[in-house]
Amino acid sequence: MLKKVLFVDDDPILLRYLEGAANANLGSEFEIVTAEGCKPALEATDASGPFSVVVVDMQMPDVNGIETIGYLRRKMPNATFMMLTANKDLQTAVQAVNDGRVFRFLSKPCPPEDLVTALHAAQAEYQSTVSAKDMLSGTISGTLDLMADLIEMPDGRHIDTGRMLESVNELAKSMSIDLGWEERIAARVFLVGIAMLSPQETELFERLDPCSDEHKRLFARICSVSAGLLKKIPRFDWIGDLLRLVPKAERYQESGSREDTSALLLRVVFYWNYLTMKGMCVEAASATIRRIMPELSDRMVSAVESLNDNRDALCVQTLSIQDLQVGMIPFRDIKNGQGCNVIAGGRPLTRPMIENMQNDPTLSRYDVAIVSSSISNTRCETEALSFALAGDRPDRRPLPRNRNGRC
Repeated sequence: MLKKVLFVDDDPILLRYLEGAANANLGSEFEIVTAEGCKPALEATDASGPFSVVVVDMQMPDVNGIETIGYLRRKMPNATFMMLTANKDLQTAVQAVNDGRVFRFLSKPCPPEDLVTALHAAQAEYQSTVSAKDMLSGTISGTLDLMADLIEMPDGRHIDTGRMLESVNELAKSMSIDLGWEERIAARVFLVGIAMLSPQETELFERLDPCSDEHKRLFARICSVSAGLLKKIPRFDWIGDLLRLVPKAERYQESGSREDTSALLLRVVFYWNYLTMKGMCVEAASATIRRIMPELSDRMVSAVESLNDNRDALCVQTLSIQDLQVGMIPFRDIKNGQGCNVIAGGRPLTRPMIENMQNDPTLSRYDVAIVSSSISNTRCETEALSFALAGDRPDRRPLPRNRNGRC
């Protein structure tokens, strides 16, 4: 855990006193830095920061302590700030607390024992703040990963949440649409409700024509269930409301609400990734999306057709199950000894997927065709085309084309 203290004061004599007292009493694990005023403090932060504890003098000639804390907090939002002052004015103290969120006041002159006690308390406050943020961040990250695994793990699903997120970001950028953190989370988890489908419904969802009413009904149910699940998570209320709009999103309007625009992005990107991962080329996927959403603008369709699906100019290599790594992409469906799909082709492998295959005795002795790169060269293109022509691609459909129309 970071243990670095910055003292800021316009008086060099006082700075030497503070530095000496801290070095003599805190121990070698603390690093002490001093700065004579606001500008040197900002420079010290850039050069030696961030700091866990910052002690700032209230009365400085050019920039006062409250303003200095404001500048430093922008660079170090997790730091604990204390104020050193001889000013006993209550109004000043209230302003410092309100504007600078000061942890504690130290009076001049400050005895070494009081200074050290305050520094230890401030360091403990910093560690508590950082630990809480790390725990919250890790909890959210772990929750999203768990939801993604629930969406992607079962057999035969042509869904990749990481690819969904990349496509939403790329499509929004192409359409000059600003996204918030909510849309980015929604892109990864808005299909978590698919885990609630029965085996029969799951099979129907993969088999039915996406343009059929039954497929649309199942998609709407998935979004509704996902919305209900996500609304149970604090601060995810808006995402839950957004998901209920996704199945109804039909057209893009520049003057439309954020919710309507975001819902359309999610719906379009889902179908684009779902169809291309099932093996459709750009033209076929685009035509299918137009049938599903006939009111979609030509501009949106063009932007969708330009999405990079990362599968142009496939280069394939063969690896054993034991040599597989997270992120590798199987070229075709992986089946177990009973002929059941274990992993759908075209989906990046996760750690649970690999472990399940390595623990399956019917799979451990087989090799897997892996897309090793998307580097465009004649050898890779020829090898990929030979796989398709030989019937090794299970659905025998044409390989997806890249932006230049090359398979």
